[in-house]
Amino acid sequence: MRKAFVLLFLLLLLQGCAREDQKNLVFTGESEHWTGKFEVYRVGDKGEKRFTLQYKPDERLTVPINFSYSYSGGSYSAEGYNIENNKIVARSVSSYPFAQKSEEIPIHVEWAGKKEDVLLKSK
Repeated sequence: MRKAFVLLFLLLLLQGCAREDQKNLVFTGESEHWTGKFEVYRVGDKGEKRFTLQYKPDERLTVPINFSYSYSGGSYSAEGYNIENNKIVARSVSSYPFAQKSEEIPIHVEWAGKKEDVLLKSK
């Protein structure tokens, strides 16, 4: 019985240590017209990512935009994206490498003949 208790205690202790690797990483940044946020939640070898890009001015953005970003876990780009309510929110789950807390994630945005870069940094 005592061995079972010790084994259970060790398993719980190891699980608690493993949870340290399951933290959210949050990267944020802004430029003159845009704010960006990139969140990564790690669970084992899978990661859920959430990307948010928001147009800051009060007027409604009605033109399609092009945007791209890259980080150590991959990259993404979209052309002619129709933005709704001045905001883009995209989620995905994958098993490839995750973002590193020390990295910076550049976002490049083009709209209505304008170009702007947003640099996201970890909080």
